[in-house]
Amino acid sequence: MQSIELITILVVIVLAAVLAYKSSFLHNKKIGYISLLQIFYLVLVPGILYTIIFSYILEIRQRPLNTHVFLNDNLLTSLLLLSVLYTYGGIAIHGICKTFSQYFDKNQKKSLLFKVNDHFHNQFSHSLIYTGAAASIALFCLIEINHVSPYPTGTKILMPVLNGLFIGLSLLISLNWYQKKRWSELKLLFFSAWLLFIIVLYALKPYIKNVEAYPFTLMMLIAFSFFAGLSFFLYLRRIKNKIRVEIKTPKELFE
Repeated sequence: MQSIELITILVVIVLAAVLAYKSSFLHNKKIGYISLLQIFYLVLVPGILYTIIFSYILEIRQRPLNTHVFLNDNLLTSLLLLSVLYTYGGIAIHGICKTFSQYFDKNQKKSLLFKVNDHFHNQFSHSLIYTGAAASIALFCLIEINHVSPYPTGTKILMPVLNGLFIGLSLLISLNWYQKKRWSELKLLFFSAWLLFIIVLYALKPYIKNVEAYPFTLMMLIAFSFFAGLSFFLYLRRIKNKIRVEIKTPKELFE
């Protein structure tokens, strides 16, 4: 199976996982004490994605190496599998804590146990999931860039572009549903994503004119543009709020 087909399947699964979050049927229907949604996230999605990831690595590593190799393939592969492991660890923590949170009654929601569970459910697990996913994507790109592309210059870029748009939209939707007013909890994600983006651009520099020949990397660059837009929006909003406070404060002193 070609890389573009594998990437498209990956995108479809990620988009389905994001949309499934709003399914009341998956939330409410349970097998034992666990909802179908958590089974979907803990068993089905990781199993399929890991198979795709492993197939992708095998396919890419069979290609000849490029003249400029950013890092050794073995190191990149080890780091990729490690980042995938951490991502799934975050998913598992989130799934367990989410399940626990459904069985707390109103009187227990002020207890220390609820606060600890809520911390792991929200800030800790989400930071681990998003940061691990960002690292996995960047390492995918670096492995792809290390090898000669089977696609010639001038390859049609419609599917990688569409995949990038869908991944970018999925990212914005999932972040919006999760955080809304608590963006500060994802500082690690924003810092890591920008650092990883700079590293990928540096590795891609010798081949930037032929970027359409690297479909996964092209998809990542397009998806990151959504993330970059969100980052700048949040930064400008923070500056605007800070200026507003500084302007209003002197007025309040004279009232």
